[in-house]
Amino acid sequence: MKPSGIMSALFVGLSLIGCGGAELEPTPVMPPEEVATHSQFATCIAICNGNAPSVSCSGATCSSTNGQGVTCDGVFTACAPPSCSGLPACGDYGNQPCLRRQVGTTMACCTASGQDALICGLSSNSPTGARWLYF
Repeated sequence: MKPSGIMSALFVGLSLIGCGGAELEPTPVMPPEEVATHSQFATCIAICNGNAPSVSCSGATCSSTNGQGVTCDGVFTACAPPSCSGLPACGDYGNQPCLRRQVGTTMACCTASGQDALICGLSSNSPTGARWLYF
């Protein structure tokens, strides 16, 4: 082999060693999650459940989780519970007597998680023979 060929082979061989060769294990790809985090000045928005308004904030770091809330610079802002627009509390009527003629009717009401409903059903434990039941 000519000296120039030996030099070329030596150069190529050292170049491969110096580069470290090919990576043996691929870098794992992380699946996308519902939580989004940003580490520069950013604005994060979380879409809240039901008819509750979305919440947002801006900061050097922020993250958001739909249905829960946002965190900016370590301060968490939760989604508000859905609005019940003046409905009575379900707890005020649940398991309380209703009239027998109301059996089968429903009544919209509000719980901590939002709007719900009760149904008037027959009950031997009620003085009227019927009571408001949770679905």
